[in-house]
Amino acid sequence: MEISTMSTEKGTRVVVVGGGVSGFSCALELKSLKARCTVLEKEKTVGGRARSFTESGYIFDQGLHFFVGGFKSLIPILERSGVRMTTVGEGAVWLKDGDRHIIRKSAVDLTKFGLLPVADRVKLGLLVQENIKRSEEDFKELDKMTFSEYAEDKKIPETIQNEFYDPLIRTVTFMEPSEVSAGQYLYSEHLRFAYEDGFIAMYPESGGLGSVAHTLMLQARNFGVEPQVNCAVKQVIIDDGKVVGVDYEQDGESKHLDTDAVVLTTPIDLLPNFVKMSDLPKDFAKKAAKFEYAPSTVAYIGLKSRVLAFNVGAFVPGKKINIVAEAKRVSGVLAPIGESLLTVTGIDKELLKMSDEEATAAILEELELLIPGMKEKVTWKKSWKIWKSVLKQPPGIMDDRLTTNRTGVEGLYVAGPHANCGIYYDCMEAASKSGIACAGEMIEDLM
Repeated sequence: MEISTMSTEKGTRVVVVGGGVSGFSCALELKSLKARCTVLEKEKTVGGRARSFTESGYIFDQGLHFFVGGFKSLIPILERSGVRMTTVGEGAVWLKDGDRHIIRKSAVDLTKFGLLPVADRVKLGLLVQENIKRSEEDFKELDKMTFSEYAEDKKIPETIQNEFYDPLIRTVTFMEPSEVSAGQYLYSEHLRFAYEDGFIAMYPESGGLGSVAHTLMLQARNFGVEPQVNCAVKQVIIDDGKVVGVDYEQDGESKHLDTDAVVLTTPIDLLPNFVKMSDLPKDFAKKAAKFEYAPSTVAYIGLKSRVLAFNVGAFVPGKKINIVAEAKRVSGVLAPIGESLLTVTGIDKELLKMSDEEATAAILEELELLIPGMKEKVTWKKSWKIWKSVLKQPPGIMDDRLTTNRTGVEGLYVAGPHANCGIYYDCMEAASKSGIACAGEMIEDLM
């Protein structure tokens, strides 16, 4: 086993496990600590759940992310670093029976929402206006019930639930209205409607979402951070209540690093893969055990030509698939020149039981019903399961959300949308904020 120690090095050593948005946001902020910082990423490229890869001339994103106008933290960092952002859609789209129903910038658009009768549009507008005015304490109170219970309490008509809320909730949370916290969902809705540009979706002009983490990595490397890929961490070594090292494998070779601190930016339900849970304080271990991630199925369909007149994702009421989006062609980067790329996701449990090939076929059948003639244009298809896609948000999740990155073990920290991010929504913005907050706590502890 190759061993690196601090015997000939001065200063503090920090190891960040996970080369995603949270990990590199943390590493960047640690520059004032003047620590030797190493980022260990198990995949061959950085990005984590925001990683991109290339296949058959297409650039694919591993997870399902985009930027919305209500997120004000990460976009300026990227733009200062030279990442050009482009608007890929200026509204939320519901797709039903071949027709598009759009809400662009404000609740006023609800009065024109064609999926609902006029009386229901007025009711929905009042519900949205009420939600815009809610405070964080209001959302915490609503976190005690499911959205279905909230809908019953508010006497929300079934038409509004089925045509508007259901597809939106399933897309945002990957959960059913009867499972998800009302407070969590309504908080995410608040982020969209409470800001003038909250429904604007943005995306890097080229390179896929992987360019986000890649840009953060380049910045971090300029400050001396050491990113390493193909590094699978096997164990965080804790001795007498203090982190002392990390065991990992790189390209099949066992290695060890002595370190003063470790930041775990992986999904929190994977903690037992890295630490002995008996080494953690009972209160922290109990809270961490409540977090799970919701799986989904993703399909990518290559097309001879466009089939949709918009780029932003569309919510699909009452279907196995819950969102459809067509890639914006930017100089042929996301799809080969002259072709287009359709992205489809779904949380239907039957899809999760199928093989990738069976799921692809089932999704194509659903798409043909939504967009007649689409199958004739298919040139390429692929689907797979994303098991670590979105943090589950059951009732009580706001109280369970970690308000610190510290674990109670000296030198051991966690970062990600589950910890100390000040935002109740699983997204790149939350991941970045958590990484930055984690660095702040580490600087307090280690300087």
